[in-house]
Amino acid sequence: MTLAGVAVLVSACGLPTTYKWDREQWSRSKLGYAAGQGAMLTEIRGNPFGTAKAELDGVVTETMYGSHFGPPVRFVTEVPQGNTSPYRVVMLFNPSETTNARELCTGDPAPGAPTPGKVKIAAAVCAQDLHETSVWGSVAGVSGLEDPAFKALIRQMTTQLFPNQNPDDRSARGRMSHGYRLG
Repeated sequence: MTLAGVAVLVSACGLPTTYKWDREQWSRSKLGYAAGQGAMLTEIRGNPFGTAKAELDGVVTETMYGSHFGPPVRFVTEVPQGNTSPYRVVMLFNPSETTNARELCTGDPAPGAPTPGKVKIAAAVCAQDLHETSVWGSVAGVSGLEDPAFKALIRQMTTQLFPNQNPDDRSARGRMSHGYRLG
């Protein structure tokens, strides 16, 4: 069974599932830089519950806070004055089957059709229009913004967007990754 197939089975049980992640360009020092700016812009596209946009934005960004390794970063939907960071998070609810990570950073992909009873999210960290890291996730059976399973999915995705160590980073000669010496 493929990783995507396992993800479908687990998400059908109401547990948050993440899959299809790519962290090759990410390093923890970039998060430190973003934290030094005071906040990271977070663009939230689509709305799985039909609630007020400000309410969705607030729940998502508050749930993201503290859900990653490294220095604390506030996630905001408007850039604070003086913030010059090129980094931002893009979260797309109900991505279409053809949405890809680079498109999240370079375009304005429209949400696809919602899947009844299921929330799907594609998320990416972008440096201006360049893709740094991304993850897809889903959860079934959520009742709304305050549902613990919905918040668990947001936290799980945030953790994977900002890993403590990047197992996909092949740039450091001799770095240990997945128990194997690289280089």
